Order: sequence, then C-alpha cells, then structure tokens
Amino acid sequence: MAARLEAIERAGESHPELLPRARTLTRSGRWLVLHAARLSGPLGDQQIAVILEPVGAAEVAPLVLQAYGLTDREAQVAQLILRGLSTGEIADRLFITALTVQQHLKAIFDKIGVRSRRELVAHVFAEQYLPRMLERASTD
Repeated sequence: MAARLEAIERAGESHPELLPRARTLTRSGRWLVLHAARLSGPLGDQQIAVILEPVGAAEVAPLVLQAYGLTDREAQVAQLILRGLSTGEIADRLFITALTVQQHLKAIFDKIGVRSRRELVAHVFAEQYLPRMLERASTD
C-alpha cells in the first residue's frame, strides 16, 4: 500500500480515486479494506499511514457476487435485486429490457444455486451477515 501511494505521488497523480485501496477476507470471515494515506504535519511528508477498517455492507455484496463467477452485468442485476428493486426498475436503471433482466436473473440463479429472488437474498444474508450476527450474540 505504501509503495503504491509513493508511486502515485511520483507520477504526479493526486486524484483520490487513485489512492491505493484493497479489500481482503480475514480468517474469521470478515472483510477489511486497507488503504494508504500521507500524514500531514511537521513530519507528514515522510510518513504514510496504512489504515485497516471493516468493509461496509455496500462493498461486501459485490465481493460475494464476484465469487460466483457472475459477469459484470449479472453482478449489477444481482446487486439491484439485493437492494429490493423490481424487474422494471432494474431495466430502467440499466437501460435494458425487462426480458433481458429476466435472462440475467436466470443465469444468476443457476450460478448461485437458488431459484428465486427471495432465495438469493436469503443466501447472501446467511453467507455474509448471519455469521457476524451470531458471533456478536455469543460475545455479549
């Protein structure tokens, strides 16, 4: 991370979207995001901080879906399903027909091994969120 930040700085790039950022799955099954930033202050120009923080729910879904080998478009459709959008809303948002949405849904269901939108949502919930909830409940 620090080396990537230095390379970006040497290239004269200062766009925030180019700052080094990576997501990783820990042994406990939690996702973390790592990113690097230059510290400010008297010694700031010499110091780089590498920050680790939990990944937000909005960043976890794409990672989970990627593990199933979905195409980019299938992943977009699946994410919108997870947000609760209807076929028509997805079609409008992605500028495709409702029939194309249905075709993507069929491919998504086949790849993930579910038969409906409800099963898809339940599957992602059970795989990613339920273990965390149970872990928190056992530590309370």
